[in-house]
Amino acid sequence: MRLKLARLLIRWALLLVKGGETMLAVYVALIHKGVIKLEAVPTGSREKVAEALEAAGMDQNGNIA
Repeated sequence: MRLKLARLLIRWALLLVKGGETMLAVYVALIHKGVIKLEAVPTGSREKVAEALEAAGMDQNGNIA
């Protein structure tokens, strides 16, 4: 059981470090809640996050437009 949990946590940590869809969703949620601004998102992901915000019907500050 501990080994499975350790593998799961390592896999999850690697996905977060790698980025991708998981971090995109995290950034969009944080911006929507007002925790961070779009400028705080790393430059490599900033364009994708802006596109996801627009697709969700939000402005750059996470407010519903």
